[in-house]
Amino acid sequence: MIYFDNGATSYPKPYGVITKTLDALKNYSFNSGRGGYYQSLKAAEKIYSVRNLIGEMFAFESENIIFTKNCSEALNMAIKGSVSKGDHVIISSLEHNSVFRVVHSLFLDDIIDYDIAAFSFDEDEAVRNFESLIRDNTKTIICMHSSNVFGVTFPIEKIGKLCKKHDIRFIVDGAQGAGVADIKANRDNIDILCCAGHKCLLGPMGSGFMALKEGVKLKPLFDGGTGSNSLSPVSPEFSPDRYEVGTLNNLGIIGLGEGIKYINNIGTENIYNHELKLSSYLYDELSKMKNVELYAPKPEKNKSMPIISFNINDFSSEKTAAILAEHNICTRAGYHCSYLAHRHFNTIKRGTVRISVGPFNSEKDCYRFMNVVKKL
Repeated sequence: MIYFDNGATSYPKPYGVITKTLDALKNYSFNSGRGGYYQSLKAAEKIYSVRNLIGEMFAFESENIIFTKNCSEALNMAIKGSVSKGDHVIISSLEHNSVFRVVHSLFLDDIIDYDIAAFSFDEDEAVRNFESLIRDNTKTIICMHSSNVFGVTFPIEKIGKLCKKHDIRFIVDGAQGAGVADIKANRDNIDILCCAGHKCLLGPMGSGFMALKEGVKLKPLFDGGTGSNSLSPVSPEFSPDRYEVGTLNNLGIIGLGEGIKYINNIGTENIYNHELKLSSYLYDELSKMKNVELYAPKPEKNKSMPIISFNINDFSSEKTAAILAEHNICTRAGYHCSYLAHRHFNTIKRGTVRISVGPFNSEKDCYRFMNVVKKL
């Protein structure tokens, strides 16, 4: 199998992720920190060590790492917890439905108003597109680090400075960048970073997190048992307990920690360079074919992630992906849960076929893929 669908979920997982996740089922299946016995305390220590890993990678305080089951849940918590009735919100023209649908739902419920800032390949123009939409009641800007469909990135650091200048909360969707790109909350002025654990961070499905800048406080999306302040009728004031309700996914969290350890050992820049080399080769080869349509520039360091969207002939994207699947090549066709991105790049009519390479892909995978595509 040639797996080119890492933008959905990374595969295969590092050996340590597999073994430590299984080990967690055996040795850490205890409610962390909710019992005074040895096993519960050891589970709490293990979970806290993963908070430390995430905090160090993205420059957040460990206690402000909130574990979720995926990035969509984290974004729901971040967005809904940040807005109040009458607020104005700005999002980008490439946002995933996990942002767009949340914001639009709040609009339909007459809680907020929102505008959409157009993406531009010119970074300064992209920032100006956000700035031109700011109103007196603009409270939040939400922007992805990079597009899950076309791979292009936003100038997060510059947008963060804009938000700081206007005292606007900045929420970043890091699903497609975290683990490969260099993201630092303090440098980039990020107030809230939401990430999936199962994509570039190489962890198991069912893992993710929301990271809060020191001093950022949200209205909790959920209420329930936290293992602390149990006699109070309201959720605790302190993080992470204020936002983590119910039993944590110890297996997913511990597996995520091993994914981060693997990345730290190899180095994010090395992983990025490897993936960029493969995606650049694929782009060059596809661009030579007259029957192939590409929609974004060639993947370039710090300008895009290793993701390519394309179509062949007048085939539907689903037909192309189905032919590739017959050759045991895994890609993703259609609209990738991102209406806005396809509208922006004018691919609504048939969607696209997406190639998203990962750290375990090889040049041989790329050669085999191209041998099949050239016959279509």
